[in-house]
Amino acid sequence: MRNEEIKAELSALRAEVLALAEARKQAESQATPQAQAIEKTEEESEAAAEHEGFLGQVQELVELLEEELKETPVVSGLVIFSVGILVGRFLR
Repeated sequence: MRNEEIKAELSALRAEVLALAEARKQAESQATPQAQAIEKTEEESEAAAEHEGFLGQVQELVELLEEELKETPVVSGLVIFSVGILVGRFLR
């Protein structure tokens, strides 16, 4: 009798393990799209912040260059602009 009870309990435990494994698989499959959506949102917000920072730096540079060009003579400004174009070409 004792042997039969152990077999019955072992069968019940196996069934419970299978049910828990299936529940875990379902939970993982449901959590994956949610986690991907959260990661995507975080990446988009980081990219937007970097983009705004970059635009701010470009705007500051443009303002600085405008001030410099107002203070320098026209010929010097053309020379500086030409050097900038050449440097830009070489960096490509």
